[in-house]
Amino acid sequence: MKRLVVFIMGTLLILFVFMINQKELLSSQDKEVKTVMEPPVLEGTTFQNFVFPDQFDIRKYDGVTLNFIVENNINANILSRESEEFTKLTGINVKIRPIDYDTFIQKINLDFISETGEYQLIYADPYQTLNRFHDDLEVLNPYIDNKDLPQLQMAKNDFFASSLDVCSYFGDRDNIYAVPFDSTTMIMYYRKDVFEDFKDAFMRSKGYDWTPGGDDFTWDKYIEISEWIDKYVPNEIVEYGSGQMSQAHNSIFCEFSNVLASYGGNFFADEAISSVGQTTFNQLTVNSDAFVEALETYKNMTKVAAPESQNWNWTDTAEAFKEGRIAMMFNWDENYTALNDSDNFRVNGNVGTCILPTGPVRSANIYGGSGIGINRYASQREKEAAWFYITWATSKDMQLRILTDPTGGSLPTIKSAYEDLDQGFYQKHPQVETVLKAWQPDHIYYRPKLENFYSIEQIIIEELHDMIADDLDPKTVSETLQEQIMREK
Repeated sequence: MKRLVVFIMGTLLILFVFMINQKELLSSQDKEVKTVMEPPVLEGTTFQNFVFPDQFDIRKYDGVTLNFIVENNINANILSRESEEFTKLTGINVKIRPIDYDTFIQKINLDFISETGEYQLIYADPYQTLNRFHDDLEVLNPYIDNKDLPQLQMAKNDFFASSLDVCSYFGDRDNIYAVPFDSTTMIMYYRKDVFEDFKDAFMRSKGYDWTPGGDDFTWDKYIEISEWIDKYVPNEIVEYGSGQMSQAHNSIFCEFSNVLASYGGNFFADEAISSVGQTTFNQLTVNSDAFVEALETYKNMTKVAAPESQNWNWTDTAEAFKEGRIAMMFNWDENYTALNDSDNFRVNGNVGTCILPTGPVRSANIYGGSGIGINRYASQREKEAAWFYITWATSKDMQLRILTDPTGGSLPTIKSAYEDLDQGFYQKHPQVETVLKAWQPDHIYYRPKLENFYSIEQIIIEELHDMIADDLDPKTVSETLQEQIMREK
């Protein structure tokens, strides 16, 4: 009997201790859950000024992985670093895949054609992706209208209207397929030291002020100056007067387009092609006098440029300038910071910028901005997480961070961002004023945005490069383009 009492008492004691431990464990777990559910501290982060919907859980999409395919550029590189904080705060794992232009186009093609949805976030180039695959991009209107989801952090009219036309719409302004993300624009770069140190010598030789950027700085002068630098400026200062980007690549199409538009020419006469875009063209204009004259001028430009630049694209030309090998070039504005911080002591701090030289009609500076869109074949949860990311990546705070980063320089796509820049920043980054001037209606050029333009562009690229490489007659090239492009209609 005594043993039974002891056994019962012992059992009760064990049960009591077990219950106490369980209570403490549950209490501990409850505290742990409460700790996890505490909203993250946003002060001092890229979300500090972000306006969320009421009761929105910033960790709502915790665990989602987003693959973001993007062309390898300055925006992508900075965003890769900044996205680490986005992931830490939201739990959304963003894998940014920056790749070279040609590979980027190939992978986009494969993903949309296969409808796999491997890349949930899409760098939507208006002329390579939005035009061809708008039906494979998610229409963003329902996300913009859903007040329970994170919203764009600016009013729609804060975007430059032309940027919306080019980067967001296709065919009409009913559906938004992408949010404007970057705004690259082609401008002219030149070595300030060369133009300052040899200014008087050139004046004595040619009789005019050769400083780039004025209304009278024409293509003919650009060619003459390039030849003069080759002949009279020592190679240890600069090897060539200029370098072009005449590789059989999108670069030669972009570069020639600047010249063409400065002559008042274009590839097509359809007005909508250069804004919201259209399915196909109605009137081809590659056989116009302006087109042939532009071909002749471009051919003359390449004759006086660095011989190797016949096979350079925009990356090669930028590298040659950075190394101090060329005194003038056209390239995207986002390169300014990297060029001005060159390891070459002659280039470092000596990078000048201006709008491109003028033709008979105007100076024309090609626009290269793109947007961020969502893959239609992603899951709904992935789409909402991707939309959350887009609202963060395109916010004013993020756009300014990309612009002002020591390795940055890409200009914001919203007007209000420029109000936050002080005069000191403009002085240190003269490319900003240059680009704003290039964006003026009489200076900007928007290339054709056609659904079937990919094959047409390949024809143009091949014929332009062959003209340079094989010394072909511009009139013959014009006629060949007319014949081949009409087959694509």
